[in-house]
Amino acid sequence: MKTILFCIPYAGDSATIYLQWKQLLGNHIELYPLELAGRGARYDEPFDSDFTSMRNDLAAQITHYARGKQYVVFGHSMGAVLAYELYYLLSEEGFPQPRHLFLSGRPAPAQNARKKSFLSKLVHKKVGELFQQSRDIPNEIAKHPELAKKFRQVLKSDLRIMNTYNSMPKQEKMKCPVTIFSGKQDEISEEEILAWRDHSNNDCKIVWVKGDHFFLHTRKEELVSVINQSIPEIISS
Repeated sequence: MKTILFCIPYAGDSATIYLQWKQLLGNHIELYPLELAGRGARYDEPFDSDFTSMRNDLAAQITHYARGKQYVVFGHSMGAVLAYELYYLLSEEGFPQPRHLFLSGRPAPAQNARKKSFLSKLVHKKVGELFQQSRDIPNEIAKHPELAKKFRQVLKSDLRIMNTYNSMPKQEKMKCPVTIFSGKQDEISEEEILAWRDHSNNDCKIVWVKGDHFFLHTRKEELVSVINQSIPEIISS
């Protein structure tokens, strides 16, 4: 049985950013990028109105597709917050826990309030730069004003939602293994990354990756390699 790898995008982008991972993943892993409303294949749908509706939408996708199957979840930046909150929502609903959580490019929840405004500005700036520089982002964005306009709308909606998000203390720590990815040149401090260990009562592994906040594009082979190595371990456990 394959393990489903659900991937959640960062603010301003679509699940299509993960499609290139498919050729890098092991044969025992099934890639399933989770699309948020208003982008990608769901381009014509209205954006989610708040964090709760965004989280619940993703939970519905996971429970529909992964029932009776084992799965893991990866999320970067905004996606890491959603993955973290999905763990608790799915547990509350009695759905089997993910076999592993991969949380990338985000401070631990206790740090969210202090970093919220700064990270919004960082994401807004860096995503814009990425669209101009990265080979992973279609050049058509810059060539077609309607696509650029849509991108700005998506980013604005996501940042509005994340600026209203507040992490509530959890009664229990995460029980599944957790891997935290962080860029060595990111603006997130080592202390803020190591604080993730306080939210796990199982194995919490920290992986430092060369690059800034968007290392998942420049170091995707390294990230996928860690994921490939982690998933066989949890299958045999």
